[in-house]
Amino acid sequence: MTIQAKPSSSISYDSTTYSTAPGLDIKEFQIIEDWNGRPASAWSVQRIGLLQSKIERYTYNIYHNNKYGKHNLSKLIPGHTLIQFANETFGYDGWRMDVIDVEARECQPFTAVNNGENTNTSEVKYTVVAEAQVKVTLKDGTNTQCGGLGRITLSSRGECYNRSKKEAVGDALKKALLSFEKIILDYETKITNNYYVDGLYGSKKIKNEANTNYNLLSATNSKPTFIKLEDAKGTHIK
Repeated sequence: MTIQAKPSSSISYDSTTYSTAPGLDIKEFQIIEDWNGRPASAWSVQRIGLLQSKIERYTYNIYHNNKYGKHNLSKLIPGHTLIQFANETFGYDGWRMDVIDVEARECQPFTAVNNGENTNTSEVKYTVVAEAQVKVTLKDGTNTQCGGLGRITLSSRGECYNRSKKEAVGDALKKALLSFEKIILDYETKITNNYYVDGLYGSKKIKNEANTNYNLLSATNSKPTFIKLEDAKGTHIK
């Protein structure tokens, strides 16, 4: 996959100012580049394209089989297969998953009746629904976040909680890996429309130079401190 940049747009952030509350110095904050939902390098663009080709080859016959209908890809492709594709594409140490949050939202008990030939017994079962939020980060900083659901019914409440959370995390991971396709498609559209003013992959030198480019505009005890970052394009202060 090859992406070519068009001439830069007229949008500029040269006059952008940042402010802090009284008593805070903006120089104490670390300036970082946020690559959520955007490729951080040509490497990630190429590798995500390779991942998509693997997914498409695997799902082609399934997705075009009327027996299955038009289901979401996250339901058609097993989680272990996606993880294998990710390891082959990015390398075992080229990506990682972080669980941002996982929580069991509801637990509903009900009585299940077992009608046998000579017996009529009942037992209490539980249905637990869990939600999870995970973040997948590539080694160059490209990252995406997605949520997933897990629903388990068992006679053991504790086992229900554990397995529903595990299922929710697995579902979120599958959706996150599949969402890289949308990142590339959105990126290509923005390149075509001259959306980015900081180059294809942002300014890598900002991390080293940002601390020397502060110009104080005002600093009093009663008013916030305003800072102008001359060259801090495409960065976020956190």
